[in-house]
Amino acid sequence: MTDEPQTAPTTITVMVVEDDPFALERITLLLRADDIELVGVCATPDDALALATRRRPNVALIDMRLQGDPRAGVELIRELHAVSDETICGVITATDTQGDLYADAFNAGAHGYSLKGEGDLRDLVRRLAAGDWVVDSNISARYVTRGARALQWPARTPASREPQLTGRELETLALVAQQLSTHEIAGRMVISENTVKTHIAHIIDKLQVQNRDQAVLYAVLKGYLNPTR
Repeated sequence: MTDEPQTAPTTITVMVVEDDPFALERITLLLRADDIELVGVCATPDDALALATRRRPNVALIDMRLQGDPRAGVELIRELHAVSDETICGVITATDTQGDLYADAFNAGAHGYSLKGEGDLRDLVRRLAAGDWVVDSNISARYVTRGARALQWPARTPASREPQLTGRELETLALVAQQLSTHEIAGRMVISENTVKTHIAHIIDKLQVQNRDQAVLYAVLKGYLNPTR
């Protein structure tokens, strides 16, 4: 979902940032397609910044952990936007145990993430290039469960161009992000469980997502929820 609809380029240029040679070989094989051009691969953030500056690819696929540093991917996403703001970043990772870092990656500017070896990387690239935000269905629920519990999620009013949620819907969404049950949310908000379900249904409809997990992920990406420690 995007603020403004856009069309993917006829040929999508892609760079991959991955320091595991075996994973890199598999990724490059999975990206082979007539409409995808791999313009370069890098193993370090410095090389990635140099390549992005020179080639300005449409999409950059970035490993979350580079050279043993679990935050290297997040920092690289921020720096890439400074040198090539037209490049759309997607995170590729071998693990789903770092939910707080996924939130940080979204806040840094990532538009999606996928587990290595799961999902279709070509589809990921095409959707990113088209302006979609993309979350691998294999890990979306696990991300919310592990990541959101580790954070507090204060809600804020989104920009006027975004779908508008009421104050109670924002409050409900923040509690959903904490993985509270419908019963627990009702107790916190002093409302009935049916009212909670109505709020959640309205949130899902307004954000045009399919379930609670996707609503939380969309909200993190778009700024409805601010993760704080």
